[in-house]
Amino acid sequence: MSGRSDIDEHNQRVLESLSPGDRVEFSRGIYSHWGIYIGQGKVIHLAPQDASEIQANSESTHFNIGCKMYKKALVGTDDFLKVAGKYKAFRNNSLDMKLKYTSCRLCSCLMCAKVFYFRALSPETIVHQAMPKLGEVGYNFITANCEHFANWCRYGQRKSQQSAPGSTNPAFHDIRILQHYTI
Repeated sequence: MSGRSDIDEHNQRVLESLSPGDRVEFSRGIYSHWGIYIGQGKVIHLAPQDASEIQANSESTHFNIGCKMYKKALVGTDDFLKVAGKYKAFRNNSLDMKLKYTSCRLCSCLMCAKVFYFRALSPETIVHQAMPKLGEVGYNFITANCEHFANWCRYGQRKSQQSAPGSTNPAFHDIRILQHYTI
C-alpha cells in the first residue's frame, strides 16, 4: 500500500502534467470523483457542499456519495491537491476520439446501433463552457453527477460510465436496480 508521501508525490506529478481542459479523475476507492483542470492548480467540479450542514434527520434533499450524506452539490473551483486529498488523481482523457456503440433496442444487433463520438472540444472551449456554471446547484446520480459535468465540459455530452446501466461499479449496484424498476 502506498504511503501518504508516495500519493502526494504522485499527485504532484499529475498536477505538473495537466493542461487546461483535461478531465481529472480522483479515485475514491469504489467510485471516482471527476473534474476539469482549468489551470493554475485549480479544478472546476460538481461537488458536495460541506457535509457539516447535514442534520441527523434524513430529508429528501439529502444524497449519499461514498457513504457520506450531503444536502446539495454545486459547481465550484478548488485546488487540485485539496480535491485529491489522500487519494490518487489521474489525468483521464480516455474517451477522446472513442466510439461508443449502443445496441439496437429491437434486435440487439450492432448493425442498427447508434454511434456516439467523444470528440474533445478545444481547451479554451472546455474552460469557457465550464466557468459560467460556477455556483450552479444540483445533483442527480443518474443524470447530473460530477462525471456528467466533466464530460459535458470536455465533450459536450452529459454521459457517466459510473452510473450507466451495465456498469460493474459495486458502489452503484442498488441505485441501478432501483433505476431499472422505477423507469
